[in-house]
Amino acid sequence: MRIGITLPSAVRPQDAGRLAALAEAAGCEAIWILDVRREPYLLAAAAVQATQGVQVGTNVAVAFARSPTVTATAAWDLAIWSGGRFVLGLGSQVGPTLAARFGVTADHPGPRMLDYVRAVRGCFAAFRSGRGRYDGDFYQIRRPAFQPGGEDLETDPLIYLAAVNPLMTGIAGQAGDGLAAHPFSTPEYLRDVLRPALAAGASRAGRPTPPVLLQLVVAPTRAAAATQMYAYSVPGYRRVLDHAGLGVLADRVMAASREHARELIDRGYLDRLGVIVGDDLEAGLERWRGLAERVTLSVPWFGTNDADQLAQTERLIDRISDLRGDA
Repeated sequence: MRIGITLPSAVRPQDAGRLAALAEAAGCEAIWILDVRREPYLLAAAAVQATQGVQVGTNVAVAFARSPTVTATAAWDLAIWSGGRFVLGLGSQVGPTLAARFGVTADHPGPRMLDYVRAVRGCFAAFRSGRGRYDGDFYQIRRPAFQPGGEDLETDPLIYLAAVNPLMTGIAGQAGDGLAAHPFSTPEYLRDVLRPALAAGASRAGRPTPPVLLQLVVAPTRAAAATQMYAYSVPGYRRVLDHAGLGVLADRVMAASREHARELIDRGYLDRLGVIVGDDLEAGLERWRGLAERVTLSVPWFGTNDADQLAQTERLIDRISDLRGDA
């Protein structure tokens, strides 16, 4: 597995650049940016500026909060700036969170995401040629290249799509260059549900199955890990627990107070999910071997202050460096 790192969600641009440089020196294969607190494309720019050869990408930027042209422009410019190292990771975000956070709604998220990706690629084509338009089921863009004139870029930015459920995973197979798999998953769910759905989507489009990028959370304690997984224990992700035979427990967690829910998660399903507690990265990664072509390690962002996120990320970078040295 190729191992990268996800920068903490509260990181400021100056720290993003510093951490990205440290991660590249430690041998991380990619630097990934969350869309939880800061503007992900600005943080990606800071990481691009501070590094030389490592890939930099969003994992993931919320698609429906931004128009396809806005997203395509940011990705195109970052690709130019980085010499082609930028990867555009996109996700739909859970509907209630999308509305609560951004004040927008998006119906039919699966078909809409398919059209969104096609619209972004249509914008890339317009930027390359200096003219063009896109007409789709959800998006109609008459003039994405508002200032005429084409630009050279060796290849379009890769597009990874985030998915937890099989419908969106199939769309990643159909239209994406990779699947960004969520830490709220189990090895069995990834093997039995997501990878087959990804392959089926690719088959429908007559294209090779794209690779899987899996995000894992590395937490210093079980309490910190359970707190992070509490943030992900939402109805939209329940299918993961249903597949594990834990649907009744999922109902109890979602109905409980935060403190009680964390206790239920710790005892009931924390060890089934994409979580590594402590410093033994090698053992934590072993459960996922053969299930993902790429892995990115992150620290908890929910219930963790900014200073702790920075300190934990610096420690994680050191541990990745040690792991590569051991290999």
